[in-house]
Amino acid sequence: MSLVKEIRVDRSWDRNRWFLPGAFNRRDLRCFSAFTNVRTLRLQNFQIPRFVPHIRRYFGQFSRSLRSLTLFRSQWTPQQPSHFLSLFSNLDDIELYDSLIFNAEPENLVPFSTPAPKLRGRLALYGPHRVKTWAYLNALCGGLQFRHIDLRKATSSAPVLLEACAKTLETLRFNVADGTYSKSFCTRLRIKPNGEQNSVPSRFLNLTCRGSKSSDP
Repeated sequence: MSLVKEIRVDRSWDRNRWFLPGAFNRRDLRCFSAFTNVRTLRLQNFQIPRFVPHIRRYFGQFSRSLRSLTLFRSQWTPQQPSHFLSLFSNLDDIELYDSLIFNAEPENLVPFSTPAPKLRGRLALYGPHRVKTWAYLNALCGGLQFRHIDLRKATSSAPVLLEACAKTLETLRFNVADGTYSKSFCTRLRIKPNGEQNSVPSRFLNLTCRGSKSSDP
């Protein structure tokens, strides 16, 4: 199975049907575990709480090969993505679409024994996200290293992501659906001119704004 580079789990035909451990019988799981050279994983309706704490049993075969992860309409608590992502020591790119995030008491979820993921590529967030999710991931990795960040209706996460990626970020793009997102983003970000303490390096100023009010900063 080493020739397979990408796996997709598509639930678009039934948005109310979650991708759960029950999707695998013993034979299916044995076949799924044989894909050891997958670089790209795309999952739809992925319900992480139902896989924890045995998530390694299902995705551990991708621990060294995976470079890109895309999740569509998936569900988790703020702490669970860090636990899941700690499986993939060479992961660089993450795309998250319309995530369903709910509060939960702090969980005793320790990272897996593999090295922390590198996360040196692109982060794309489409839809609201809890700041705690990225605080947990930042702590796990000892700092994030994304070079490109793309935000759509996820501007509340911008300050913590910019601070975490301060040494590596080259491009920041955010999609402004209306004036509200633009104002919120600029107010919370507090970009200071170069030369001041905690100033943002000039490469951060490569921003792309898309939306109905393109005149807003």
